[in-house]
Amino acid sequence: MGSFIAKHNSDRKHYATLSKKAFKKLLFVCSSLRAYNIKLNSRTISTISYYDTPENLLKRTGILFYKTFENGKYYFKIERLSFVPKSFRQTDEQIFVHEIAQRDTPEEHSLYLIDAITSMFSTQFRIDLENVIKMARPKLVIQIKADVYKVFGGTGFKCNIALENVLYRNFETKRKVKGKEVTFTMDSPPTFQKHYEEFLGLVNKKCKEISEMSESRYEHAVNVTKSISSEDKKNFKKIKKQKETKRNPEDIIEG
Repeated sequence: MGSFIAKHNSDRKHYATLSKKAFKKLLFVCSSLRAYNIKLNSRTISTISYYDTPENLLKRTGILFYKTFENGKYYFKIERLSFVPKSFRQTDEQIFVHEIAQRDTPEEHSLYLIDAITSMFSTQFRIDLENVIKMARPKLVIQIKADVYKVFGGTGFKCNIALENVLYRNFETKRKVKGKEVTFTMDSPPTFQKHYEEFLGLVNKKCKEISEMSESRYEHAVNVTKSISSEDKKNFKKIKKQKETKRNPEDIIEG
């Protein structure tokens, strides 16, 4: 049937990398912190597929509907699409989570999905939710391959650091974008929240190669895969050509 769970925004922090050496520098910083130990815990593969109709009716209604593959299982998830800046959002948001089989379609679970959507909103919908669910197709897919490191503090505090190789695919704009990102997730009871914030503070101070994102994963995916104007395409090609034709100083023969 699925259930509503709390999404603890303060427990998960998402960072962009600012250099090619960001992963290496982050691991060096974490291993050099005296009060903490770090070790490779696992390697994971996950996907997030965001669904909508051709007219984007779900997004326009304020509904974020997606399918995930995580920890070997598939889920349909629904949450309210927030138009409030990330820093002003509530700490805990409710998400509907419904486990499914790999090849299940939204239409096969429409009863549960519609019930979850109507429970999230106090106002009545003017659209036919059953037809909307039937017409929903993947619009945006995120594929994530990560090395996950476990951090242990002397007080019993634990958190996970995922070094992520990410591929964003937007089926509307036909764009694919690769990126390297970092996600910190607290793996301790709420009583360790202060320890978690102290650890993040140390990392932010010592590792300038990463920067916390001010947008959600979905917002970031939309922004990095948005359509490019003809003028921007020309500029990108020009910059790429300049880089390719630029001579490496080591290749110059002096005599």
